[in-house]
This record gives sequence, C-alpha cells and structure tokens, in this order.
Amino acid sequence: MAIESLTIENIDTDHEDEGERMAKSITAWLDAEWMPQETHIKMGQSAKSSYIACRKKGEVDLMNIMTTVVDDLQSNWREYDDEAFINAWDVGNYVSDYLAKRAGVDGCACSATIYDAE
Repeated sequence: MAIESLTIENIDTDHEDEGERMAKSITAWLDAEWMPQETHIKMGQSAKSSYIACRKKGEVDLMNIMTTVVDDLQSNWREYDDEAFINAWDVGNYVSDYLAKRAGVDGCACSATIYDAE
C-alpha cells in the first residue's frame, strides 16, 4: 500500500499573489493566537519566499513545500527566536493546512482555523 502525496497543482499560478495571501494568513493566525508582533510578519514573509521559490521550480508536492518552509525558517531562526512563542514546525504545519485548504484537498488539519487573508 502506497501513500499518495498531496499536490497543490490546482492553486493559482500567480505564485506571488498566493504567497502574499499565505503570508498574511500566517500573520493573522499568529497575531490571533498570541498577540500582534513584527516577528509574525517576518515569519510570514519567509514562508512566502519559500513558497514562491518552490513553485517557480515547479514543485507541487505539499509536503516538500512545507519542509522547505520549515528548513528556511530554521536556518534563520535567530531572527525570530527572541519574540516567537512557536517554532518553525508550527508554522510549517499551518502552511500545510493552509495549502491543503486552498487546493481543496484533505490534509492533516493540525490547525483548528485557517485565517482568510482577504
């Protein structure tokens, strides 16, 4: 029995727009969960950059995008560590749930609420 990977092929091809929407959603989630902080915006922007880079390379596998987001956040965690109440994997799990919802596929649903950035 094989495990099927989740793909996000059907998400809008305007990767910049989708990345910005995701960054705003991450910021809204973190601000609602904790309190508004500049570091939440920075984490969202990092996730956006990771997402755009993945999509420009043709990546559509949701888990590969999630782990890239996590790896990029972890590699620069010193920028967020002093003010963050969460870790890179928390953001990665949210990104996974966000992208699954946007793609209309069933994901892990680690996050209770996905914030609409519009």
